[in-house]
Amino acid sequence: MLGVIGGAAIDWAMNGRLTPWLLLMVCVAPAFVWGLIEDLWKRDVVLPRLALPALGAALGFVLLDARLTELNIPVVDDILVVHAIAFLFTVFAVTGVTHAVNVIDGLNGLAGVTTLLAAIGLALVAATVGDAFIFSASLVLAASVAGFLLVNYPSGRIFLGDGGAYLVGLLLAELSVMLVHRNSEVSPWFPPVLLAFPVWETIFSMYRRRTRGHSTARADALHLHQLVYRRIVRWRGFSADPRDWTARNSVASAYLWVIPAVCLLLALAFWDNSRALQVIGVSYWIVYGLVYRAVVRFQVPRWLVLRAPVPMLDEDQVTNMSSKLPR
Repeated sequence: MLGVIGGAAIDWAMNGRLTPWLLLMVCVAPAFVWGLIEDLWKRDVVLPRLALPALGAALGFVLLDARLTELNIPVVDDILVVHAIAFLFTVFAVTGVTHAVNVIDGLNGLAGVTTLLAAIGLALVAATVGDAFIFSASLVLAASVAGFLLVNYPSGRIFLGDGGAYLVGLLLAELSVMLVHRNSEVSPWFPPVLLAFPVWETIFSMYRRRTRGHSTARADALHLHQLVYRRIVRWRGFSADPRDWTARNSVASAYLWVIPAVCLLLALAFWDNSRALQVIGVSYWIVYGLVYRAVVRFQVPRWLVLRAPVPMLDEDQVTNMSSKLPR
């Protein structure tokens, strides 16, 4: 947040853009503040988690004209002409993206690199269509996330937390909606492909939990990044050194960076072609399903599995560690 505020101040001093920054900060502040409350006081209340990002989306709709009014799908576009439906759909989409960033925030550098690449993608397309504010705001967000990554990866000395995830996710969502609505040449499918990894991970997680008879809001340890950590990046033995745990975490994150990187390249290649982006989106869903199934069933090719040697603990070390665990 300090990085975004500092970047906004520089943009204001250089280009005189104050009002849009103030309005954008008003939109993201409620979700960011509640995220900090959750981080600091371990609050875990579902309603504010859903309501405050939705409030930010509603404020963006009114204050920033950040709205989704078309998807380049004939029947759907006719429905989105209705103001109330466009409002509800925009709130739903923006809230979903905000939570999607939080969903993938499970490994050092995973959410950071994913959102950094997405912000760069928004900036490049904004520069192409000449949208100066979206360009500046996206660069500010990218620089802020890059600064965060310097102390997050690989050491994990600082984390996004709920506050950081809500902030970055809501900013990305608002800037994406504004870019599409303000520039008709940008396909409404550009942001979904750019953010396909966190968005589809969230949708699939909700589907997976529902089919297992659980609440869609119930946390589990079956996200793709968690499976990669446990089943592909396999450390031999067990180490008491936290540095070994951090190294494994960071390596698992790097394994997954290829997904947002490919999404960025494809989204930039077809940023103004809705049909191509729709095909890419459907293809991503299929490939994701096949990869997830392969990881779950231990059918990943041997050359992809990393087995780094870690010294085994002797019996006395294991006993000593066990005695220090909380009861």
